[in-house]
Amino acid sequence: MYEKLLHEYLIEQPLELTPEFVRKNAEVVPLLFQVSLLSDLDVRVEKIPEIFLYFVELITSFDVALLYVWEPQESWFCRGIQGEIPVHIEEGNLFTRSLRKTVQPMLIPDFSETGLASDDMPIPFSSMMGLPIYIDTKTIGCVELYRKDQTPFTINDIILLKHLLLYSEKALLEVFGPIKEMDEALDVRMDLPQKHVLLDIIHQYEEQAKRLSSPLSIALISVQDEHSWGLYEDYAGQIRRIKALAKRIKDVLRCYDKVLRYEETSYCVILPGCSSVDAIAALQDMTMRLGSDLAENTVNIGVATLPDEVQDAKGLINAAHQALSFAKKNTFSIASFFQTGALKETNLSLELFIRQVLNSGPSLETLNLLLRLVKNQSQAKMIRVQSSGPGCIISWQGHDLGYLYHEDLSEDICDWISSYIAPAWAVASSQDSDVHNWYLGILTTASILSDMRSGCPLGYSIKNADEVYTLAKAMGKDEAEALRWSNSCLASNLGYLGIPTSIFTKEDLTPFDQTKIKAHPFIAARLFKDPAVLDLDSDILMYHHEHLDGSGYPRGLKGDVIPEGARALRVVDTYNAITSPRLYRHRMDRNDAFVEMETCSGKLLDPEITKLYLELIDF
Repeated sequence: MYEKLLHEYLIEQPLELTPEFVRKNAEVVPLLFQVSLLSDLDVRVEKIPEIFLYFVELITSFDVALLYVWEPQESWFCRGIQGEIPVHIEEGNLFTRSLRKTVQPMLIPDFSETGLASDDMPIPFSSMMGLPIYIDTKTIGCVELYRKDQTPFTINDIILLKHLLLYSEKALLEVFGPIKEMDEALDVRMDLPQKHVLLDIIHQYEEQAKRLSSPLSIALISVQDEHSWGLYEDYAGQIRRIKALAKRIKDVLRCYDKVLRYEETSYCVILPGCSSVDAIAALQDMTMRLGSDLAENTVNIGVATLPDEVQDAKGLINAAHQALSFAKKNTFSIASFFQTGALKETNLSLELFIRQVLNSGPSLETLNLLLRLVKNQSQAKMIRVQSSGPGCIISWQGHDLGYLYHEDLSEDICDWISSYIAPAWAVASSQDSDVHNWYLGILTTASILSDMRSGCPLGYSIKNADEVYTLAKAMGKDEAEALRWSNSCLASNLGYLGIPTSIFTKEDLTPFDQTKIKAHPFIAARLFKDPAVLDLDSDILMYHHEHLDGSGYPRGLKGDVIPEGARALRVVDTYNAITSPRLYRHRMDRNDAFVEMETCSGKLLDPEITKLYLELIDF
């Protein structure tokens, strides 16, 4: 009975530190980072829970706090209980059981409205909240906070407590998970090679990398001299040696790198935030520091990186395997997937090439790299810029720049490319000294590529950008801000280039496929972290698919928390999407589109911006 009653108090929405949230909680947020230093304090470990609850009280008041841990051993802590201790408190309560079973945060603002019986409660309270405690991706316990006749807990308190738990994970691990066996510390289990669960683990890191717009590298480390490990003779000695080396590897890497046993005498190392170059440097440093530990053994390492070399977690493992095989075959100590020569444009995300274009200086070679992506997407035989004919002549401000040569490129795509590649070509050929025109030409041409990729009509992103510029001016934005919003709109769909081609060619998309498509705002934000010349609005890149009622993605933001520029693009994009033809549906006529926009206003779309936009286009 209680399960059904408690279900409506579970929190299913994302609990993120949005820019707006950080601004509103500026005095408290720094405490979240300070708690990460708990494990460095020179105090007895048994005092850590008390210090942790002290930090909790700094971010949100409570009368009673209960901490329960069920793995690797049962334990509990409390603070604030006065008078008689509740019977069986160490066994938990109905909230503890719900948090353990559902692994979801819980918020009860007002106990009197729940229908729960007072006699079954652990303590008398007016409001409570609870969250699971994670170590890596595993739930090992929960924290419950109770208030008596105070202001109710809110979702704001839940968000703060969630991130306090995230930042204190290292300290909590030391206290709640006293590790006696190296197996538990390093996932080095002899009965089950971790290759069977590695994909699930890397999926978690893949999602984290996308959220943070950062790279992810993994390395497979293989120890070849199996006989010196006693693999076929001394099983007990083999276990000790494998565990000892695993711990040594872990000790010389960063604290948040993960080491897992992979196959017999091989390991997998997960390196969050590392590019291929950074990963190889870290692994070379590791082998040097291990020194004598590896002196008697032949070690080969294969490295692969997302998104530079592969598109997803499964591809990451396969690429690391190929790099390891290449290292063994060529007697290299370390090899990257890039070195194997196995990278093929048809198998890669286009994101890597777009990043190369954005991060390269103005040159005809860079322009041809961009056109190579257009060739692949449009299935043309050839398209390139060249100084002499044949081809379509390209001019800029009265100067002939050269010829756009192509084979089997449709006329409409050629017209669009010819129109918008000219500014970049002018800078590359020294006909224009304004480097901003280089980036704007590259960005506009790339937006045409993203239109083809996502199935939108050619010029869809350009139309959105033009209308957002007009809308921004009508909203009172100055010229610089209006241009910033407009250019950000051009870039907003480039994240589709980071999604595997196989997904766009499927007839039916799985929920996992949908999740990958919904990651395109993260990819766009990652693409434009470095090219500061463009001065794009990262909020527009990230949040242009958020809905006013919180039903959008990627964060599920609501109302005014959604940045204004993102709300403006959502309005423009919604109208142009429903009035544009798509492969899977017919376009909506103008009158029906106006009705649809008015229906969405106030629910999905900002009502004031929607009204203003409809007035602007009502001609």
